[in-house]
Amino acid sequence: MRLGMTVVLVVALAGCVPPPARVDVARTEGQDKSYAVDLPVGWIRHYLQNNSLVASRDGFDLQTIGVAHLPLDGAFPKTKRKATDGMLPSELAEMQIAELKTTAEQMAALDVTENEPASLDGRDGFRVRLRYRTPRGLEIHRLIYGVADKSGYYRLEYESPKLHYFDKTYGDFEKSVASFRILAGSKTAAN
Repeated sequence: MRLGMTVVLVVALAGCVPPPARVDVARTEGQDKSYAVDLPVGWIRHYLQNNSLVASRDGFDLQTIGVAHLPLDGAFPKTKRKATDGMLPSELAEMQIAELKTTAEQMAALDVTENEPASLDGRDGFRVRLRYRTPRGLEIHRLIYGVADKSGYYRLEYESPKLHYFDKTYGDFEKSVASFRILAGSKTAAN
């Protein structure tokens, strides 16, 4: 009985999110049409259920570009904090760092190496670079851009082991950041 219900649930949920697919055309929109971004051609793109998408060239454990659009009141679910469209970029960055520190044991000891203002689609936002080590000692680097406006909290991030992979595809991520656009016709955008 449980196996049957599990199969039905998996099949039902599978219909909600498209399966992973190769990026053949760089321009990619969020499922809710709230943003558009150019992903590297040849990478694999996968939409997630929370209006996020991830892409990777060599495997999601080796390098990942992530793009998310979250409602302001659900921007930081672990710390239960809300973003606002009038928030200073530095405040938004600190909230993002606090959220990351609660996600896993190794993240509690993360080291923030950069925290600075940045522009995302012409809007004032932040850029944070951090590093942490996995339980086996592998150094992981993560770079996050974020901005909030009336339509929500937008986050672009790149994560990869520093050894070999980070520098190899970092430029692809920066091209994606430069191409990112918040779409005026999104379902959640203010008029």
